[in-house]
Amino acid sequence: MRLLILLPLMLFIIACKRGDDTPLKNKEKFEKEHSDFATKFQNKVRDIYTEKEMHGDFIFAVVDENGLAYSFALNREILKGEESSLDNDTPIYIASSTKSFTGTLLKILEENNVLDLNNSLQEYLPKLNYGDSIETQNIAIKNLLNHTHGTFSTSMTWKTAFLGYSEGNEELINDMNTDFLFDPSGRYRYSNVGPIVAGMVAEKVTGKTWKALMKEHIFTPLQMKNTSANVSDYAIEDIRPSFTVTKERGIIEKGLYKSDITMHASGGIISTINDLAKWLAANINQDNELLDNGSWEELHTSTTTQDKKYYTYHRNGYSLGWDIAEYQNEKILTRFGGLAGISFHISFMPDKKVGVIAFSNDNRAYLLPHMMANYGYNLINKQSADSILNIEKTAFDKSFKREDNIKYPDDSHVLTVNTLNDAILGTYHNAKNWPTINIFKEGDHYIFKWGVLKGKIFRNDKGGYSSNLGVLSRDFKISNDTLMTGSLIYKR
Repeated sequence: MRLLILLPLMLFIIACKRGDDTPLKNKEKFEKEHSDFATKFQNKVRDIYTEKEMHGDFIFAVVDENGLAYSFALNREILKGEESSLDNDTPIYIASSTKSFTGTLLKILEENNVLDLNNSLQEYLPKLNYGDSIETQNIAIKNLLNHTHGTFSTSMTWKTAFLGYSEGNEELINDMNTDFLFDPSGRYRYSNVGPIVAGMVAEKVTGKTWKALMKEHIFTPLQMKNTSANVSDYAIEDIRPSFTVTKERGIIEKGLYKSDITMHASGGIISTINDLAKWLAANINQDNELLDNGSWEELHTSTTTQDKKYYTYHRNGYSLGWDIAEYQNEKILTRFGGLAGISFHISFMPDKKVGVIAFSNDNRAYLLPHMMANYGYNLINKQSADSILNIEKTAFDKSFKREDNIKYPDDSHVLTVNTLNDAILGTYHNAKNWPTINIFKEGDHYIFKWGVLKGKIFRNDKGGYSSNLGVLSRDFKISNDTLMTGSLIYKR
């Protein structure tokens, strides 16, 4: 009887430690320890948002060893006191922060004796041979995860991130075998390639997709019920979109430029603040629900060196998915992500056992999540938060102004439908298996569709055409049946 009484209490305590729930007690504890945090933080964000006449969303959270401790959301609706769908359960795209999940997945598979991160690429993916120009027996799976493998493929990177592809991993492996660059130095060179190939290795040895493995080994154990590697698991209007904005013209473009095929092991997760708090708490606690302590240590310890500065962070190393850096003399692990207007920040200070999640989607404010993460840390750590923010805001102001002044084509330059312009209509194919380009009419204008992306066609000042595809802009020229975009040649 005594055991039956104690069991629910024990289960509740375990759930709270794993972050499956957000105990009110944890928020109350944070508020008690940092009584002026909410007022100072919220006022500062509102001031900046109003000063810059921002659009879109900003959402922020503090996470400690017990889970979510504080959160705050802001957009134009909230600022006006109106109802908004932005909250801790709103789906957001986390972009390259996916890499820390993929590194953890591969470490889980190693701990389960499914693979060995020190074994070679040749052993697991013999078909990936780079035209026999690279000795893939010298590339370990660990090298793929920490960006020291030295390989890069433009076509594979563009297809997985932007354009899509139709023939699965076989097509991507063929692209890498025929279109690649190689740096044999073994130095850290960041790109999407390594984690995507590591995801292919995971698929090869398990017979399951990277997406299914993420759900099985990370999302489900941590009860991240609103997290997925598929866009189609959500109503598209519920996912916070990118905003391309200028002060002069307001919102230029708005949309989520991702589909299931472009959700990949380097940038392919949609989640929520509540779910991400569970993930971050698991890292802070080195939760043995996923891994033992030794495996966590490798995930959080530098496996290669780097010497780079990003905003205020001096990065000195990279683990299997996290940048190792310093901020205000504290060790900090960060993994940022961006796409079009979306900017995502997740980080934690292991010695302080505290972390931060921040997201914005106004393209001009891509430094805002990092700046406000710093402000949050400095308030928590009793630093001169306002003085430091005033210094750091200089870089933010410059970047915001630069983005605000970008000139985008307007509808006065749109290519209007007429018999003469109809000459560009058609389907264009590339001999090197880049995705097809289709040009077709839509209402009174023309559409340039490249793979899964599409946008209106404009006349440009170079005697050709341009199209804003949301996540990127593309110039092109057409002569008879030949379309040229950059160095790529297409035939109708």
